[in-house]
Amino acid sequence: MIGTGKSLLGALVAKALHDNTDETILVICYTNHALHQFLEDILKIGVPSDAVLRLGSKYTLETKCLGLYEQPFTYRRSKLHWELLNRYENAVDDTADLLKEKSLGFRHLKISDEDLLEFLQLSDMDLEFYEAFTVPENDSDGMIRVGRGGKAISPLYLIERWIAGLDAGIFKEDVQSLRKWKHEFYYEQATVLLDSMQRYDTDFEVFRTEKEQKYAEVIRRKRIIGCTTSAAAKYRKELQNAKPGIVIVEEAGEILESHVLSSLATNTKHLVLIGDHLQLRPKVNNYKLTIEKGDGYDLNRSLFERLVLSGYPHTILAKQHRMRPEVSSLVRRLMYPNLQDDAKTADRPNVRGLQSNVVFVNHAHMEVEFNHVSDRRDEGSKSSRQNLFEAEMVLKIVRYLAQQGYGSDKQVVLTPYLGQLRLLLQCLSAEHDPVLNDLDSFDLVRAGLMPPASADAGKKKLRISTIGKFILLLGHCAIYYNS
Repeated sequence: MIGTGKSLLGALVAKALHDNTDETILVICYTNHALHQFLEDILKIGVPSDAVLRLGSKYTLETKCLGLYEQPFTYRRSKLHWELLNRYENAVDDTADLLKEKSLGFRHLKISDEDLLEFLQLSDMDLEFYEAFTVPENDSDGMIRVGRGGKAISPLYLIERWIAGLDAGIFKEDVQSLRKWKHEFYYEQATVLLDSMQRYDTDFEVFRTEKEQKYAEVIRRKRIIGCTTSAAAKYRKELQNAKPGIVIVEEAGEILESHVLSSLATNTKHLVLIGDHLQLRPKVNNYKLTIEKGDGYDLNRSLFERLVLSGYPHTILAKQHRMRPEVSSLVRRLMYPNLQDDAKTADRPNVRGLQSNVVFVNHAHMEVEFNHVSDRRDEGSKSSRQNLFEAEMVLKIVRYLAQQGYGSDKQVVLTPYLGQLRLLLQCLSAEHDPVLNDLDSFDLVRAGLMPPASADAGKKKLRISTIGKFILLLGHCAIYYNS
């Protein structure tokens, strides 16, 4: 693992501050873990905490003071502003009630014969059908027209018979018209619901902007702003008003092109992308929109990768400082033929208790399909996978390495499948407190495989992750873009 991505990020920020420019620096990371590591690093090199802001609800003990709601400031609203805020809030509540009413109505919507006849009456294109289905009015002598059995004929008599395919005359075979009318009826009701949703979005955005006005001023005054892509989307307007002149994107290979572009302000002068275009791509839930599908949408190709592939000037890190040579030789053969080992990676002590520092285990115990959840990272698959034999083997290996003096806090367990991650959690939880990163936790909770719960602090902590969320960044690459 080449561990210079975060140090490169910190060096770039330090240089920008040293140059005494007045530009606001926006740093965007894909994960909270990477963001916290960066923020802790720049605090250690002497950047004053009052110049740094961290957007988002997550924090570590060291970065808690950088949170938006932790900032000391005085903001007083005038009476007029309070009245305006209350008016916006009431408008949001009213729109929310209306949206709830429309949503419930649409959810239980079922077209009746009366609704269909009324729809035809108001239709410009199909009014003649309404006239054809209208039962003639009674004669002026007050007589009531009745059918068989002496029952009065209802206004829906003709349309009911036509729908049933009984004596509908020239309309008897025109079943497609009925489908078209029903579709248009539901489309009309869906349009009404959509209008309510858009109105709610508009009212809520106005209310949120007014309510968050005091925080917008805090954001605007900070020199360094750090956030994840999610927080960048949430505070998009506030960040645009902060007018960051320098935007630095860490793990740029995993960030959607649209997320990078939306983070740029009109006066952004420098865009720095740090990541690896040979490894993980951005996550796209719809397989039809991916590069692998081959239909040309390629939404999981980042801006970072597009620039590299188009020949844009970029810098590739050529020397690694963490992996011992036995490990780096594997990635050198696969992806990085010119990768060099720093001298300090040689002559490290061998792993105790093992015959080799790199061990591959081969077995004949097949994995099984886990149909409760599909792996989005395994494109096209409708299920995940589990292997109980491997999960139990991992538990025994963790125990054995702990006996050799390697505590569980020095070990990391990786798996490619979400189903196997759940199984590993079950197996390891008896003796350890498996520590998940925020993205894996989100995926498990969303899939219904894990309820939100606090960890047992009395157990030994063991870090566990899917490969897609803990991929070793082997060859960082940076692109410098000047406007």
